[in-house]
Amino acid sequence: MRHCEVDMIEIRVPATTANLGPGFDCLGLALSLYNTFRIRQSDTNVLKGIPPEFSGEDNLFLRAFRHAWGALSPGAPGDLGLPSATDARLEGQSSVPALEVEFETEIPPARGLGSSAALSAAGAAAALLLLARQRNAEPFKPGLGENHLQQISLNPAQKQFILEMAAYIEGHPDNAAPAVYGGFTAAAKTAHRIHVSGTPVPNHWIFLACIPDYILETSVARAALPSHYSRADTTHAIAHATLTALAIREGDLDALAEVCEDRIHQPYRSALIPGYNHVVDVLRSAGAKAIWLSGSGPTILGVFESETIQYPAARMKGVSISEIDAELDEHWQVKALSPDNTGLQVFIHDQALSPEKPETQASAGGQNE
Repeated sequence: MRHCEVDMIEIRVPATTANLGPGFDCLGLALSLYNTFRIRQSDTNVLKGIPPEFSGEDNLFLRAFRHAWGALSPGAPGDLGLPSATDARLEGQSSVPALEVEFETEIPPARGLGSSAALSAAGAAAALLLLARQRNAEPFKPGLGENHLQQISLNPAQKQFILEMAAYIEGHPDNAAPAVYGGFTAAAKTAHRIHVSGTPVPNHWIFLACIPDYILETSVARAALPSHYSRADTTHAIAHATLTALAIREGDLDALAEVCEDRIHQPYRSALIPGYNHVVDVLRSAGAKAIWLSGSGPTILGVFESETIQYPAARMKGVSISEIDAELDEHWQVKALSPDNTGLQVFIHDQALSPEKPETQASAGGQNE
């Protein structure tokens, strides 16, 4: 018989853009920037590849991991693929394990591209996978072989669990849902769960993300919003968010350009972003069909069809907008991104051990029986 042990779990989570104009705290879609997390159990928590100020116990990955582990221990719903709470294998397995986590981050933090949702979703997924590893749950057993890499398919209940945990840490599901499911999602918390509906985003759409070299904390961006809205603005938001979702589902970028107008958050948050109006003008001149503030900002996103990107958009790739307009006093990086229609992915690296040698017994004559 050949044994193997899991050497490392790898989790990859895409960047996300939330709100999409009028869909405040409920609409989002996934983009082709990724944070990758390589996780091993350890004697103490060790976080690698991130600045020291983010490597403490309050790191969002660790917070989500602890929260999800607590939700799973000592038992878990049967549809998560884990043994029941009465299984003898659960004895003594409720304590939260320490982790060594290697971070490989492409998503810039505090820029409105879902970096915190990626951390929270990955932490929740890690808890689910590591607990399954401890319990030797069948759906998560790795294949055999030297230096084997196996992608793990998550079932709907497992994805729902990861979403619930990440949204709890985040406070709302607009980034967490596309981070887990990929594509475009509309999500809302109902009486019993977070309900998600989604659709793939057309692959020929290109998203130019204009990312400044400064951060905008979500708490600051939320503090800029009014505490009450008029009936007219509320009705406008409901109608335009609905039409935004339908335009994306139908792949109609011209319709999206008309309906992604917002009155709930962008008029207030744009004032916090130096050069906002000029960046919007640059994107429009480049041929953007739809433009919105990504999440709470400060990233500004323009949506193009691949064949319609024109100068100066091509020139903007890899340079700062300040090179196009010397009057702009904040530096911006522009990334051309594609939709990610896959969402969170998990892999298991396992290290094959030497095959067991069959025990032999010598006969009186020195020959094996």
